[in-house]
Amino acid sequence: MQTLSQRRARAALDLLSKIEERGEKRSKFSQFCKSFPTMVLKNGLGQSLAFIRSKPEKQYEIMYDTLNAWLVKELKLDGKDTFLKIHEMDAKQYMQAQTESLRFLEWVKRYESAKIF
Repeated sequence: MQTLSQRRARAALDLLSKIEERGEKRSKFSQFCKSFPTMVLKNGLGQSLAFIRSKPEKQYEIMYDTLNAWLVKELKLDGKDTFLKIHEMDAKQYMQAQTESLRFLEWVKRYESAKIF
């Protein structure tokens, strides 16, 4: 049986393994991985999810899909899209979702900084 932290780490590795871009695009995505947790802290989870959903590049779509799948599973959101579900949450649930996002994104940031892929 794995710990929650181990499951987060595995999901982060899975996300980064799907990013095929190299060179300048990967460098831009790497910088985004480092700054995205700060964006969540400053602007909130809802606005940050809206931001990455608006990006046309594939790596942002992969980031959104992975983070969304993680939150749906871990927070038991009944299969609903996190971006839509947060509008129905009370403040406590919203903060729980934001906190879980930040914990997951810390693994993404750590692995991307280590240039695992």
